[in-house]
Amino acid sequence: MKLFISHASKNANYGNALVDLLIAVGINSNDIVFTSNDAFGIPIGQNIFNWLKSTINEKPYVLYLLSSEYYQSVACLNEMGAAWIIESDHTMIFTPHFNLRSYDFQNGALDPREIGFYINNENKVLAFIESLKKSFNIPNNPVLINQRIKYFISIIDRLPSTEPDNTNQAHTSNEKQPSIPEIEIQQITEKKLPESPLNITSSIMLRFHADLVNGKLKDEEMLLAKYIIDTDRFNLGTGWQESNEISNIRIWEDIHELTTKLSNNYNGTLKRFEMKKLTEVSAFTSQGNPKEVILVENFRNELLYPKEEIIEKLKEVMERNKRDTFLEF
Repeated sequence: MKLFISHASKNANYGNALVDLLIAVGINSNDIVFTSNDAFGIPIGQNIFNWLKSTINEKPYVLYLLSSEYYQSVACLNEMGAAWIIESDHTMIFTPHFNLRSYDFQNGALDPREIGFYINNENKVLAFIESLKKSFNIPNNPVLINQRIKYFISIIDRLPSTEPDNTNQAHTSNEKQPSIPEIEIQQITEKKLPESPLNITSSIMLRFHADLVNGKLKDEEMLLAKYIIDTDRFNLGTGWQESNEISNIRIWEDIHELTTKLSNNYNGTLKRFEMKKLTEVSAFTSQGNPKEVILVENFRNELLYPKEEIIEKLKEVMERNKRDTFLEF
């Protein structure tokens, strides 16, 4: 199967970074079609339209790199329509400032209710790479994949920002839309490669760390942190997805022979994390209600690279909550 990246030429920088990631995790470069790079584009001597037509007719896996520029390109919309007609497997990837409520996206060929993800969302990129294993031969090397994704995110974060998509407003107003403040663009373009997460601190994390070490956290808060570390679930279900998360927690509790303290108090624990600004909403239902939250970046980094004293405290809470030391009602 070919992997075809449908994109606007103005977004070639994002596409090139994506190609580098795909190759880095193990996808054969011969299976990637990316027309903005001669190494992955139209073979010499081929008619561009005939070649793209034959490629799409082979039902490649299509990555739609969606942006305001994409919807302004007739060529991109033709690619989208052709791939949509033959019902190719596909994934929607959004550039960082793409407006999901834009008129063109909400009324285009692609179903806006499908789950896509922003290209700078590290956890979603990881889930995306995992999903590609069904169609492509990607080695099972989680350490390598995580390293490649972190480097990919650092590259994406350094790319110059584009003006936020205001397509929806353009259909309802003739007023000129404001661009990103010049100082913000300067801050984005001058970003350097991120420091090691071990060196990243914030007032939120300092408070969490101090509360944990000084025994000021409830057991269920510490257990939720340990559950996240053990399962790598930095996205947690809430709302109608809460029951699914609780089911996963109960399986984890059974494996470790724990009481049901966390699963019985999951809702309240998640709310305490929210009040402490350790989480933020990452997905909504079609009615606009939260259905998933994600740990804020510094908290994710803290649990990805936990300090020794945190590890010890979490071991203690696990021992405290073994079933043989508690009677459950």
